[in-house]
Amino acid sequence: MNKKIINKVPEARMVSKVRGMIDFMYPKIEEEAREIFVHENEDAIKIIKRKKDFNLAFQAWFLLKFEFPSEATAMEMADSFPMKLFDKNEKKMIKNFLNYKESLFEILKISKDKRNYKIMDMLDNHVYLIKTQDLPAEFPNGQLIKSMIIKNLEEDYFFYGAVQSFNFKNKNKFIREILSEIRLENAIREEKKEGVVEWRFDKQPSKNGVKI
Repeated sequence: MNKKIINKVPEARMVSKVRGMIDFMYPKIEEEAREIFVHENEDAIKIIKRKKDFNLAFQAWFLLKFEFPSEATAMEMADSFPMKLFDKNEKKMIKNFLNYKESLFEILKISKDKRNYKIMDMLDNHVYLIKTQDLPAEFPNGQLIKSMIIKNLEEDYFFYGAVQSFNFKNKNKFIREILSEIRLENAIREEKKEGVVEWRFDKQPSKNGVKI
Protein backbone atom coordinates (compact mmCIF):
# COMPACT_ATOMS: atom_id res chain seq x y z
CA MET A 1 0.00 0.00 0.00
CA ASN A 2 1.24 3.50 -0.80
CA LYS A 3 2.76 5.11 2.33
CA LYS A 4 0.76 8.31 1.77
CA ILE A 5 -2.48 6.28 1.80
CA ILE A 6 -1.40 4.38 4.93
CA ASN A 7 -0.72 7.61 6.80
CA LYS A 8 -4.28 8.79 6.07
CA VAL A 9 -5.84 5.63 7.55
CA PRO A 10 -6.82 6.31 11.19
CA GLU A 11 -6.24 2.67 12.15
CA ALA A 12 -2.63 2.94 10.97
CA ARG A 13 -2.07 6.03 13.13
CA MET A 14 -3.64 4.28 16.13
CA VAL A 15 -1.41 1.22 15.64
CA SER A 16 1.64 3.49 15.50
CA LYS A 17 0.56 5.05 18.80
CA VAL A 18 0.10 1.64 20.45
CA ARG A 19 3.54 0.56 19.28
CA GLY A 20 4.99 3.76 20.71
CA MET A 21 3.39 2.93 24.07
CA ILE A 22 4.88 -0.57 23.93
CA ASP A 23 8.35 0.74 22.99
CA PHE A 24 8.24 3.01 26.04
CA MET A 25 7.12 0.30 28.47
CA TYR A 26 9.16 -2.59 27.08
CA PRO A 27 12.25 -1.30 25.25
CA LYS A 28 13.78 -3.79 22.80
CA ILE A 29 11.18 -6.50 23.55
CA GLU A 30 10.24 -6.53 19.86
CA GLU A 31 13.55 -8.21 18.98
CA GLU A 32 12.80 -11.05 21.40
CA ALA A 33 9.22 -11.25 20.12
CA ARG A 34 10.38 -11.63 16.51
CA GLU A 35 12.42 -14.70 17.45
CA ILE A 36 9.41 -16.23 19.19
CA PHE A 37 7.18 -15.43 16.20
CA VAL A 38 9.56 -17.12 13.76
CA HIS A 39 9.84 -20.20 15.99
CA GLU A 40 6.06 -20.52 16.46
CA ASN A 41 5.22 -19.97 12.78
CA GLU A 42 7.96 -21.84 10.92
CA ASP A 43 5.64 -23.48 8.37
CA ALA A 44 3.80 -20.27 7.50
CA ILE A 45 7.01 -18.26 7.23
CA LYS A 46 8.48 -20.72 4.72
CA ILE A 47 5.95 -19.59 2.13
CA ILE A 48 6.31 -15.84 2.82
CA LYS A 49 8.37 -14.41 -0.04
CA ARG A 50 8.34 -10.68 0.65
CA LYS A 51 9.72 -8.82 3.66
CA LYS A 52 6.58 -6.66 3.59
CA ASP A 53 4.36 -9.71 4.02
CA PHE A 54 6.50 -10.95 6.93
CA ASN A 55 6.20 -7.56 8.63
CA LEU A 56 2.40 -7.55 8.18
CA ALA A 57 2.11 -11.03 9.68
CA PHE A 58 4.45 -10.18 12.56
CA GLN A 59 2.72 -6.91 13.42
CA ALA A 60 -0.70 -8.56 13.67
CA TRP A 61 0.69 -11.30 15.90
CA PHE A 62 2.74 -8.84 18.00
CA LEU A 63 -0.24 -6.57 18.71
CA LEU A 64 -3.01 -9.14 19.10
CA LYS A 65 -1.48 -12.45 20.19
CA PHE A 66 1.93 -11.96 21.82
CA GLU A 67 1.63 -11.86 25.63
CA PHE A 68 3.90 -9.40 27.41
CA PRO A 69 5.22 -9.88 30.96
CA SER A 70 1.88 -8.44 32.11
CA GLU A 71 0.22 -11.53 30.52
CA ALA A 72 -1.74 -9.15 28.30
CA THR A 73 -1.37 -8.35 24.62
CA ALA A 74 -0.44 -4.90 23.31
CA MET A 75 -4.03 -4.10 22.31
CA GLU A 76 -5.37 -5.35 25.66
CA MET A 77 -2.98 -3.00 27.45
CA ALA A 78 -3.95 -0.12 25.16
CA ASP A 79 -7.63 -0.83 25.83
CA SER A 80 -7.16 -0.75 29.60
CA PHE A 81 -4.59 2.08 29.74
CA PRO A 82 -5.80 4.31 32.62
CA MET A 83 -4.42 7.64 31.41
CA LYS A 84 -5.73 9.76 28.53
CA LEU A 85 -3.34 8.52 25.89
CA PHE A 86 -6.02 7.50 23.37
CA ASP A 87 -9.00 9.58 22.25
CA LYS A 88 -12.57 8.32 21.78
CA ASN A 89 -12.13 7.18 18.18
CA GLU A 90 -8.83 5.49 18.98
CA LYS A 91 -10.50 3.64 21.85
CA LYS A 92 -13.18 2.45 19.45
CA MET A 93 -10.55 1.28 16.96
CA ILE A 94 -8.71 -0.59 19.71
CA LYS A 95 -11.97 -2.36 20.62
CA ASN A 96 -12.46 -3.26 16.96
CA PHE A 97 -8.98 -4.77 16.85
CA LEU A 98 -9.64 -6.77 20.00
CA ASN A 99 -12.79 -8.12 18.36
CA TYR A 100 -10.87 -9.35 15.33
CA LYS A 101 -12.17 -12.47 13.64
CA GLU A 102 -9.69 -15.07 12.47
CA SER A 103 -10.98 -17.98 10.47
CA LEU A 104 -10.81 -20.04 7.33
CA PHE A 105 -12.68 -18.24 4.57
CA GLU A 106 -13.78 -19.12 1.07
CA ILE A 107 -13.50 -16.37 -1.53
CA LEU A 108 -16.89 -16.08 -3.22
CA LYS A 109 -16.31 -13.08 -5.47
CA ILE A 110 -13.64 -10.50 -6.22
CA SER A 111 -14.46 -7.11 -7.73
CA LYS A 112 -13.01 -6.21 -11.13
CA ASP A 113 -10.55 -3.78 -9.57
CA LYS A 114 -9.59 -6.54 -7.07
CA ARG A 115 -10.18 -4.29 -4.08
CA ASN A 116 -13.41 -5.80 -2.74
CA TYR A 117 -13.61 -9.41 -1.64
CA LYS A 118 -16.79 -11.26 -0.80
CA ILE A 119 -15.81 -14.09 1.53
CA MET A 120 -17.63 -16.75 3.55
CA ASP A 121 -16.54 -17.88 7.01
CA MET A 122 -16.25 -21.67 6.91
CA LEU A 123 -17.11 -21.85 10.61
CA ASP A 124 -20.61 -20.36 10.46
CA ASN A 125 -21.19 -19.58 6.74
CA HIS A 126 -21.41 -15.85 7.52
CA VAL A 127 -20.59 -13.72 4.47
CA TYR A 128 -18.39 -10.60 4.73
CA LEU A 129 -17.45 -7.86 2.27
CA ILE A 130 -13.79 -7.01 2.68
CA LYS A 131 -12.39 -3.75 1.31
CA THR A 132 -8.68 -3.60 0.51
CA GLN A 133 -6.27 -0.98 -0.80
CA ASP A 134 -3.40 -3.16 -1.98
CA LEU A 135 -3.58 -6.93 -1.74
CA PRO A 136 -0.68 -8.16 -3.92
CA ALA A 137 -1.63 -11.85 -4.04
CA GLU A 138 -4.03 -12.80 -6.83
CA PHE A 139 -6.58 -15.27 -5.52
CA PRO A 140 -9.20 -17.03 -7.65
CA ASN A 141 -12.85 -17.40 -6.73
CA GLY A 142 -13.30 -20.47 -4.55
CA GLN A 143 -9.83 -20.14 -2.97
CA LEU A 144 -9.61 -20.99 0.75
CA ILE A 145 -7.67 -18.48 2.83
CA LYS A 146 -6.87 -18.06 6.51
CA SER A 147 -6.79 -14.48 7.73
CA MET A 148 -7.83 -11.98 10.34
CA ILE A 149 -10.57 -9.51 9.46
CA ILE A 150 -11.26 -6.33 11.43
CA LYS A 151 -13.97 -3.69 11.27
CA ASN A 152 -12.86 -0.08 10.77
CA LEU A 153 -14.46 3.18 11.95
CA GLU A 154 -16.67 3.26 8.86
CA GLU A 155 -18.02 -0.22 9.71
CA ASP A 156 -16.20 -1.80 6.76
CA TYR A 157 -14.07 -4.92 7.16
CA PHE A 158 -10.44 -5.21 6.08
CA PHE A 159 -7.82 -7.97 6.06
CA TYR A 160 -5.21 -7.57 8.80
CA GLY A 161 -1.85 -9.30 8.85
CA ALA A 162 -1.06 -12.11 6.45
CA VAL A 163 -3.60 -13.65 4.07
CA GLN A 164 -2.58 -17.29 3.79
CA SER A 165 -3.71 -19.63 1.01
CA PHE A 166 -3.25 -23.39 0.94
CA ASN A 167 -2.56 -26.39 -1.26
CA PHE A 168 -4.13 -29.65 -0.13
CA LYS A 169 -5.00 -33.13 -1.38
CA ASN A 170 -8.10 -33.84 0.70
CA LYS A 171 -10.23 -30.69 0.89
CA ASN A 172 -12.77 -31.98 3.44
CA LYS A 173 -10.09 -33.32 5.77
CA PHE A 174 -8.11 -30.10 5.49
CA ILE A 175 -11.15 -27.97 6.34
CA ARG A 176 -12.01 -30.13 9.36
CA GLU A 177 -8.47 -29.91 10.74
CA ILE A 178 -8.09 -26.15 10.25
CA LEU A 179 -11.53 -25.38 11.71
CA SER A 180 -10.75 -27.59 14.71
CA GLU A 181 -7.60 -25.52 15.37
CA ILE A 182 -9.52 -22.26 14.97
CA ARG A 183 -12.27 -23.38 17.37
CA LEU A 184 -9.65 -24.19 19.99
CA GLU A 185 -7.94 -20.81 19.52
CA ASN A 186 -11.29 -19.01 19.77
CA ALA A 187 -12.17 -20.88 22.98
CA ILE A 188 -8.85 -19.84 24.54
CA ARG A 189 -9.45 -16.22 23.48
CA GLU A 190 -12.91 -16.18 25.06
CA GLU A 191 -11.61 -17.64 28.31
CA LYS A 192 -8.79 -15.10 28.42
CA LYS A 193 -11.22 -12.18 28.13
CA GLU A 194 -12.12 -12.75 31.79
CA GLY A 195 -8.69 -11.46 32.84
CA VAL A 196 -8.05 -7.90 34.05
CA VAL A 197 -4.95 -5.81 33.35
CA GLU A 198 -3.73 -4.11 36.53
CA TRP A 199 -1.71 -0.91 36.26
CA ARG A 200 0.59 0.73 38.81
CA PHE A 201 2.47 3.99 38.19
CA ASP A 202 5.58 4.70 40.21
CA LYS A 203 5.70 8.04 42.03
CA GLN A 204 9.46 8.19 41.46
CA PRO A 205 10.86 7.87 37.96
CA SER A 206 12.08 4.37 37.18
CA LYS A 207 13.65 2.75 34.14
CA ASN A 208 10.35 2.52 32.27
CA GLY A 209 8.13 4.66 34.51
CA VAL A 210 5.30 2.15 34.41
CA LYS A 211 4.74 -1.22 36.03
CA ILE A 212 2.04 -3.68 35.05
